[in-house]
Amino acid sequence: MNKKKLFFRYVLPMHCIQLLTAWMPNTDITTKIRGRLMRPFFKQCGSNFRIGTRVIINRPDLISIGDNVYIAHQCYLNGTGGLKIERNVSVGPMCVIVTSKHVYQNGAVSMDSKASRVVIGEGSWLASHAVINAGVTVAEGTTVGANAVVTKNFEPHTIIGGVPARVIRTQETSL
Repeated sequence: MNKKKLFFRYVLPMHCIQLLTAWMPNTDITTKIRGRLMRPFFKQCGSNFRIGTRVIINRPDLISIGDNVYIAHQCYLNGTGGLKIERNVSVGPMCVIVTSKHVYQNGAVSMDSKASRVVIGEGSWLASHAVINAGVTVAEGTTVGANAVVTKNFEPHTIIGGVPARVIRTQETSL
């Protein structure tokens, strides 16, 4: 998609919605209103999408969102490499999800980047300030601890945390 079309179809309208709703508090009702207004700008967006204030979203046309997803305030979502957030996911405040990373060339970090898809599995929870790096799949039912940096994939239904993230324990599931 050319840059001009991308800007007028996705970037500008989403920014206007964010500006118009910035004065609203982060309550259940206002996050639903904001989510409903932003739904058309994503590649795909399920029902009951809720989103907080000051969320930065790059390439929403490459982001798919399932039903019952909540994205808290001040998050950064980069959809450049493709981002899929499955059903019943909660993303805590100030989380960062990136689908591209800079390339190291000729002894320095280049402005070029390499894009890789990210998937946030069904029923997962990203606690505040979590960072999900490009190419990672957060498995179904995973809890990512606050301030964790996830650089690789883990088994489903685990609690992970730390820098870099490691398994803390298996999630207890009830039937």
